Amino acid sequence: MKRIPLKPLMLAVLLLCSSSGFAQDVTIDQSFSYFGVRVGYMEIDNMEDGGSANIGFTSGFRFNDPFAIEMSLDYHTSEFSDVDRTTYALQASLLVYLAPATARVQPYFLGGGGFYLSGYDYWTDSGYRRTDFTSHKFGGHLGAGIDFWPTPEVSLTVDVRYLFLQEDTPNDAAADINGSIDGVLATIGAKFRF
Repeated sequence: MKRIPLKPLMLAVLLLCSSSGFAQDVTIDQSFSYFGVRVGYMEIDNMEDGGSANIGFTSGFRFNDPFAIEMSLDYHTSEFSDVDRTTYALQASLLVYLAPATARVQPYFLGGGGFYLSGYDYWTDSGYRRTDFTSHKFGGHLGAGIDFWPTPEVSLTVDVRYLFLQEDTPNDAAADINGSIDGVLATIGAKFRF
């Protein structure tokens, strides 16, 4: 079965959806703070993990057009080749919006960095199960998204970002993890303005 490339498909959908709402305005302040929740899907490159669920929280400040800063905390788990990985990701992002803060549909590009705390639970070559390996690493991310504001107080959001991360991984694991944990994080959620 031929795999459909996930990253280009998601980016195309984001860009197509963004073109319909530039002209429609919603009454909203030019600068505001927000809090959000999101759920999503994480897929690590070159790993046969089948992807994993993600849950997260965001908080940010939208400056006068076109910039916003955002902090997020996400939790996800992965299982690949007899290795279980649990990660807490604290990310800081700069968002550059392509539409004014008064538009109902606001596409954006983003970039930033994050701190990733990962724990591994795995089998060693000698058949011993280890649960005490942790990695603390910084990594970068790039992506794009769309905020849709049906009301001035609440937005629905779609966000896709590519994570660049080299982690310390267990050398004595029976499975080869190789340290590269690059991958795609795709989320949907809501932002609440305050």
